[in-house]
Amino acid sequence: MRRLRLVQILLLVAALFIGPSAAEDITPDDIMEEMGDAIVITGISVAVDDEWVELANAGMLSQEFTFWTLIDEKNNTYSFPEGFVLDPGATVKVHTTLGNNTETDLFWGREDPVWDDGEMATLIDANGEIVAIYPPAS
Repeated sequence: MRRLRLVQILLLVAALFIGPSAAEDITPDDIMEEMGDAIVITGISVAVDDEWVELANAGMLSQEFTFWTLIDEKNNTYSFPEGFVLDPGATVKVHTTLGNNTETDLFWGREDPVWDDGEMATLIDANGEIVAIYPPAS
């Protein structure tokens, strides 16, 4: 709901400053697409005793992760907890092991390692779209 309100505000601002004809060319999907690059995977640790994937919100809006997943190349899948939100400028580490979830650390609850050295991690949103891949394509 907050995103819809933001889109409406952005369209109104565009209409006021650019003119009504220019604002008609901008759609909510265009604005949402621009915000889609905000969540990035910043790194992976393959250390057996502290294995994790780190995500960052480089955008200006909070992002909810309900129904989002993080997968490896063997389709091991981590599902984010319902209602988890990553605020702008914040990071979170998704640890493979057991632990208690916090705002900065989430725990998969596995007893065995997932990530291999050089392996690709893929973040997928609630619509099944790829949001981020690590390492990033060159």
